[in-house]
Amino acid sequence: MRISFTAIAIVALLGAAGCSKGDKGDQGAQGPKGDPGPAGEAGLQGPKGDPGPLGQTGPTGPSGAVGAAGPQGPKGDAGSQGPPGPTGPAGAVGTVGPQGPTGDAGPLGPAGPVGAAGAQGPKGEPGPPGSPGAPGKSSNGVMGALGPAGPPGLPGPKGDAGPAGSAGKDFVLRMVTGELRATCDATEIMVSAYCTGEGGALHIPDTMGASCEGGTSKAVIFCARR
Repeated sequence: MRISFTAIAIVALLGAAGCSKGDKGDQGAQGPKGDPGPAGEAGLQGPKGDPGPLGQTGPTGPSGAVGAAGPQGPKGDAGSQGPPGPTGPAGAVGTVGPQGPTGDAGPLGPAGPVGAAGAQGPKGEPGPPGSPGAPGKSSNGVMGALGPAGPPGLPGPKGDAGPAGSAGKDFVLRMVTGELRATCDATEIMVSAYCTGEGGALHIPDTMGASCEGGTSKAVIFCARR
């Protein structure tokens, strides 16, 4: 292309020199575009240009195939202890192991505090009679309180007649009545006394007489004399 432009310029100069210079004519119409000339030889390589601006990061390519496992590296240092993990679920109960040997008895522990009194238990069954104790001394015994009178017993069988007694002496009974007091003689002994009337209380100070205190009653006594 560069050669074609040079040849056209030379031809134009030669034509201008051979012709006499006349008036400048009007500009002619533009001719048709010529055919491209033959390709010229490649020129010398130019200097290396400045690096262009950094382009945008392209999209991530697909992952490559997993390579073969490399050799095991050296053992690393132990790391710091991590926090304890959550408690795992309880394992299944194992089978009961064989009975172990009996251990030695431990030392006796200290006595514990006295507990509160328990509730009254039910009355137990009477136990078997105990063996008789040794006889006590009358000097060491203490007489207990008199117990209540028991119910009257059944009448016993009639006893045999006793032997005849000696003849007794005759006694003379004498009844004595007094407003306040009735008294036997010195040779007599009182064998009975009571009060007649209302509101009197019999009072017997000795064996010689009696009186009725209070009310309108009278003392009545019986005196015996041999």
